[in-house]
Amino acid sequence: MKTFQSLIEETLKVQDLDELESAADLFQFGVEKGYYTKIQVDEFNNTYWNLKNKLLAYEISESVKGSVLDITSIVSKAPSDIRSNKDKLLHYVNDRMKALKGKMSGIK
Repeated sequence: MKTFQSLIEETLKVQDLDELESAADLFQFGVEKGYYTKIQVDEFNNTYWNLKNKLLAYEISESVKGSVLDITSIVSKAPSDIRSNKDKLLHYVNDRMKALKGKMSGIK
């Protein structure tokens, strides 16, 4: 089993959602075996969600016109059930962008 620090370092280097999910599966296996502490679980969860939000935002930004930072903000505040479905997330981001048009900088 990998050390916690090496797992976090590898997780931070992922390039797509599939790699991120693989890291999460590996971490879950380690948790089930009792290799990681509660503090490490919290740290991994924070790392996981930060990366997932960033990767989802970059995917969505290919379809939605807007700042990646604005899209990242919207994605990170979306309910988790919406974040798990790309089509629902795309619809959610589009709706939020329309609702916030004029209130966010960079949207015209």
